[in-house]
Amino acid sequence: MKEATLYKAFQDGRVECTACARRCKLSDGQYGFCGVRWNLGGKLYLMVYGKISAIAVDPIEKKPLYHFNPGSMVLSFSTYGCSWACQYCQNFDISQRRVLEGFEVTPEKIVELAETYGTQGITYTYNEPSIFAEFAYDVGILARKRGGYSTHSLLTDT
Repeated sequence: MKEATLYKAFQDGRVECTACARRCKLSDGQYGFCGVRWNLGGKLYLMVYGKISAIAVDPIEKKPLYHFNPGSMVLSFSTYGCSWACQYCQNFDISQRRVLEGFEVTPEKIVELAETYGTQGITYTYNEPSIFAEFAYDVGILARKRGGYSTHSLLTDT
C-alpha cells in the first residue's frame, strides 16, 4: 500500500478521492467504490500499489490505442477493483473483486518484464486504470526513462 496523491483531506478526517469522476468522500476506515482506495487515519491509501491481478503481452491493436504505434507489442497489466460497474464487463472477476490481493511487483519489475519480453510499451488494462494512477504513474515514468512508452506517459510531458 502507498499513500495516494489524488485526494483532498478535510479537517474532520474525511477525504475526497479525486482519482476518478465518482469523487468518493470517505470517513476514516471507509473505502471507495473501486474497493482499493481507503481512508486510513485521514489519509487516502492505494491498497493495491504494486499488486497486479493479471499480466500479458499483447499487440497494441488489441487495445483502445490501436491507432498509436501500430505493429508494436505491449506489456498489459492490471490491479483488482474498478470505478465502474459494467454489467457486461468481460473482466468482472478482476474489476469487481473487492479483495486486496495480487502478485507483488515493483515499477522496476514491470519495466524489466516489458524489456525481457521485447515489448515496446506498457498498457494499463482489464480494469479502469485511474484507480491505480499512482502505480501507473511510477511505472510510466520509469518506462519512459528506459526508452519504452506507456499509455500513461503519452498523457504527460515528463
